[in-house]
Amino acid sequence: MPIAISKKSLKWIIPAIAVVAIAFFGYQYWRTRQFAVPEGIAYGNGRIEAKLVDAVAKDALRVKEIFVDEGDLVKPGQVLVRLDTNTFDAQLEEAKYKVSTAEERVASANYAVVRQKSLVENAKIEFDRTRKLVEANALSQRELDARTTNLETSQAAYDEEVAKLRTSQQEVEVAKANVATIQTHIDDATLKSPVLGRVLYRLAEPGEM
Repeated sequence: MPIAISKKSLKWIIPAIAVVAIAFFGYQYWRTRQFAVPEGIAYGNGRIEAKLVDAVAKDALRVKEIFVDEGDLVKPGQVLVRLDTNTFDAQLEEAKYKVSTAEERVASANYAVVRQKSLVENAKIEFDRTRKLVEANALSQRELDARTTNLETSQAAYDEEVAKLRTSQQEVEVAKANVATIQTHIDDATLKSPVLGRVLYRLAEPGEM
């Protein structure tokens, strides 16, 4: 059933509708301004998952220096913390001294091998000379036996010196490996950032373990 609206009523309804419309759009504009972000900044809804990485010392050492604060942005390879390595430094000096000592023993053993090798060669020469004289009946078998014993003794002494040289060389390798191990501990005492990220927590301060 049609409803008749008089011209007088229509005169009041239209302005009322306009006021309501203005109020609605004005409220929407105000709400938009409330959540507006600066120009050039993007925003949206979503979920961000951060990868947490701990910078942890492999040895229980005292913190010497910390170079970053919470909230700092760090790059891969950037030094974060340096630990006190006085104990390892002393061990490293001792290990290097052992390397030097072992290398001196190698040098001495080398000299002994060379010297004993010359004695073996001389003993072989005397043995061959005596053998030929014995075959020519110019010397007795007793002289050849003495040269044989001397050659065998010289050869045994040479073999012993070679064994000592190998042992000394092994001692050098062991000493060098010990130096490398201690140096690794010292290197590990400098904590570096493995990733590009931001520091969330400082769980230790200088002077603490």
